[in-house]
Amino acid sequence: MIINVEEWALRGCLLTLLLLGACAPLGVEQPEPEPVKLKVVSLSYLSYAPFFIAQEEGYFAEQGLDVEFVKSGSEEAVPPLAQGQLDVLGGTISTALLNAMAQGADVRFVADRGYIATDSCTFSGFLARRDLVEGGELESPAQLKGRRVVMEREEMASMDGYRMEKLLKIGGLTFDDTELVDVSLPAQLDAFAKGTIDLSSTSEPWISRLVNSGHAVLWMTAQEVIPDFQMLVIVYGRTLLKDNPDAGRRFMVAYRKAVQQHNEGKTERNLEILAEYTGLDQGLLKQACWPSFRDDGRINVQSLLDFQNWAMEKGYLDNPATEEQFWDPSFVEYANEVLGASSQ
Repeated sequence: MIINVEEWALRGCLLTLLLLGACAPLGVEQPEPEPVKLKVVSLSYLSYAPFFIAQEEGYFAEQGLDVEFVKSGSEEAVPPLAQGQLDVLGGTISTALLNAMAQGADVRFVADRGYIATDSCTFSGFLARRDLVEGGELESPAQLKGRRVVMEREEMASMDGYRMEKLLKIGGLTFDDTELVDVSLPAQLDAFAKGTIDLSSTSEPWISRLVNSGHAVLWMTAQEVIPDFQMLVIVYGRTLLKDNPDAGRRFMVAYRKAVQQHNEGKTERNLEILAEYTGLDQGLLKQACWPSFRDDGRINVQSLLDFQNWAMEKGYLDNPATEEQFWDPSFVEYANEVLGASSQ
């Protein structure tokens, strides 16, 4: 029996189709696979710059991802993240995240999203009333006794509370030695001018805005109080940790590629993208300090353990999360291998 070549090819292709589901008859083009849709928590802040860059430069699309940005606070995002309703959180270190991890929730820190770099400009710091500083009334943290410090009671269990308490401790003080006041960031412009607040802790672009007002000065930097602290993180939920880790690896490649572009600095293209997504004027963007991202994408585990120990001592956490419960380095390690190979 004589079987022509095309018949053999068709038989082989049908067998492959049965085994792998990935074949078509000769001459028929394969359809492109549908992009994986991901819901990613992102806000219009400078620290989300790599998300904006990855979206605008097509880095997510290169990895076969269709990313939808969703606005949410870190704490509110934890339950839907663990349940697979959200996929990625660009989050702030919090007791809510650590508590969920300690209880076995399917959420993990998977990469750095911003830290307090000791060799960088000041992205995060403490602002004080100009007249107090220039009048010599606020030369050290010890002189914060009796002063009006901006801090919401609800925020005392957060990273903001941790940072402020570390500052007070330098001067031998606690929150009880100060007058805590709740003033929003926009309202602080007027409050510093009227002298109704004495100290605030914030990040860019509000540092530049408050200093530009003429009534506040950058008094101490976060580097002086919590050097190398892991302030911000990328968090994966159940979808990327268990259901589709391949999409998690591809997201990390796109994210890390965007970090590399961000770290090129205030280029014309980066300024254009950040202005579009943050709504900030390019003049302010050029003035402001941009957040620092680690070159290898890893996190400072010890700083998180220090934060967790503080939260335990304060009674903000019932049980500590182990390193294995809060940190999964496999995704960033994969991305580093891919990007390292592509750059050679």
